[in-house]
Amino acid sequence: MRFLKAVTRYKLLKSSGNEQILLQNYTAAQIERLEDIIAEILAVSTEKTDKQTLEKMLLNKAKAANIEVVPSELESLYVILAKKALQKVAKSMGKELKFIFDEVDADAVEAMRKGFYWMGKEYNENLQNRLKDKIEQVFKGEIELDNIGAELKKEFGAIISANEGYFKGVSDHITLQAQNVAVVTQGAKYGVEYYKILAMMDARTTDICRSMHGRIIPAKHLEKQAGKILNAKSLADKKAAAVWQSKAYLGKSDKMDSDFGLPPYHFRCRTEAIPVWVDEEEIGGVKMRNTQPLYDDEIVKHIDKTGVERVLKIGNTHIFNKHKDITKSDIVKALNSINKIAPNNLKQNYTNAMSDNGIFMIFDGDEIVTAFRPSRDLKEYFKDNSVTLKQEIIKSWWQI
Repeated sequence: MRFLKAVTRYKLLKSSGNEQILLQNYTAAQIERLEDIIAEILAVSTEKTDKQTLEKMLLNKAKAANIEVVPSELESLYVILAKKALQKVAKSMGKELKFIFDEVDADAVEAMRKGFYWMGKEYNENLQNRLKDKIEQVFKGEIELDNIGAELKKEFGAIISANEGYFKGVSDHITLQAQNVAVVTQGAKYGVEYYKILAMMDARTTDICRSMHGRIIPAKHLEKQAGKILNAKSLADKKAAAVWQSKAYLGKSDKMDSDFGLPPYHFRCRTEAIPVWVDEEEIGGVKMRNTQPLYDDEIVKHIDKTGVERVLKIGNTHIFNKHKDITKSDIVKALNSINKIAPNNLKQNYTNAMSDNGIFMIFDGDEIVTAFRPSRDLKEYFKDNSVTLKQEIIKSWWQI
């Protein structure tokens, strides 16, 4: 199917040794085409692109070019991707780690194959059903027999055109999911206890990704979800293991449903999970729990009561200039004692929180926009400025 050729525009990690493994069994023409495919895949791949992802991308593009990729090559590509994922874990640990292909990785390779098979099968079944519908319309007299050719051309021409973009999106989704699953499976081998969610924060960031940005999630939760994805017996099982989300999640990191937590969260999602270690530091008598020491441009970096690592940048002079009674210690205490959190009713990207120490805060993703003590009743102020129908009541700390 010609439209599949427009499906992926990624780039594969280039390494002469690995390329030789991939190319040694092909004709000169096939090698030339595979080199083009590798170059294309390299365009979108980064150090974050994992092995499962690359394997799936290569398989998809090679199939589109009518080049049969044998299982041994899938495993070779998986190894490339697994090593990339392991680099992330090693970086977070400050160590050198050696990749060893084991049973977990074998399961990931198999899950990758299934993912592409199910994707193609679902598409083909959908196509066949639409064709049957058209033919049934002929028998019912709803379409004249002489017009069936034009109707089919019109129907399926549109389908093919629309699905070029669709398949690229599906490939993106499978790629990102494989990347995040690989990070978690590799992290599990080395005792990673937490993962931090990182979203691309820009005009395209969705409500769910903005609310998850900076969130710290226990490894056990993501490992269980990754296991369900890898052990899925059907496309329905795989979808059930990672349900798409659209609404912001404002609850605690340890209260998420078992089918939620591991990115991607929606079609064309760009969010990823990275391994982190939680520690404490004390700056100017203020204790903060975070995943890294403060950067030069940060005043506060602290994991709040819901499990999100909130950050106050030095460039945000608003708080200390306008609300001179607020201190760093006040902000950390407010983060520790959030009792309600809800969307801001004026700015879609903002989230409001109120705390036990009387402070009202506004967040944009993980960033602290402002923090102050309202001149009137805190509960009423929160109510007047929040979408209370979507609020979360935070009674206890998330379990670290």
